[in-house]
Amino acid sequence: MLGNTRRLICLVEESCLLAAFWALGIAVFGQFFFRYFLNMPLGWTEELARYLMISVAFLGLPVVTRRGEHIAIDMFVEMLPAMVRPWLENLAEIIQIALIGMLAWQALSLAQLSGQAMSSIPLPKSVIYYIVFVGLVLNLAATVLRLSDRLRGVSLENRP
Repeated sequence: MLGNTRRLICLVEESCLLAAFWALGIAVFGQFFFRYFLNMPLGWTEELARYLMISVAFLGLPVVTRRGEHIAIDMFVEMLPAMVRPWLENLAEIIQIALIGMLAWQALSLAQLSGQAMSSIPLPKSVIYYIVFVGLVLNLAATVLRLSDRLRGVSLENRP
């Protein structure tokens, strides 16, 4: 049951990420096409591309966390004795959980306080803060599940 739920969550996360990525590509291509081929620049595409880039970054966090593909410098960890490494990795996960939780709280606070509208798109800026919040909450869940798997001794390789 939990495996099916995880797969469904992964599918939703990756689908949202893919949609945001394609929208970013279309917005940037549209900006390029209208500016250089039609000589009619669209004012709103640059702002849209900026917010879509933020969305791609934060919606990509849980996907990368789940796969364990974050950029890391593990030279120090590799020098430690094999008995110490799992403890240090667990400590790192706990610190990540605390940090991500604080960031998610701040993103939610900003979303609730932001009443401004975007410059050229008729949407409130809180929309982007809510997207950041959702990405951070999904990343928090992925990190907690990763730590849970590690503590239960479940292999983190080939996880959905």
